[in-house]
Amino acid sequence: MAQQAQTQLSTPKKLESLIEKKIALDRLNSAKRQYTIQVFYGNFETTTAELERFKTLFPDMPVQLIFETPNYKIRTGNFTTEREALAELEKVKRRFRSAFVLKP
Repeated sequence: MAQQAQTQLSTPKKLESLIEKKIALDRLNSAKRQYTIQVFYGNFETTTAELERFKTLFPDMPVQLIFETPNYKIRTGNFTTEREALAELEKVKRRFRSAFVLKP
């Protein structure tokens, strides 16, 4: 005659909460570890004009204007690999020669 046993494990609610927070934090940190392309930097007037030119030339690429004292900067893309970023950089550099990849 064979015997069978069943074991039930229960996880404390506090542990479940900590695990959920850790997963959310890991997702946030992985989003920060992405490559971007800096397209241009300069004073506000020049940079906003270049931003409009970028939007016209690359309407499907996400773009943002960032201020870091003393310059305004145009950045685009959220690439998970350097290879992806470099492929897009080739396209961008045809119009914005000073563009470069920012590593995470």
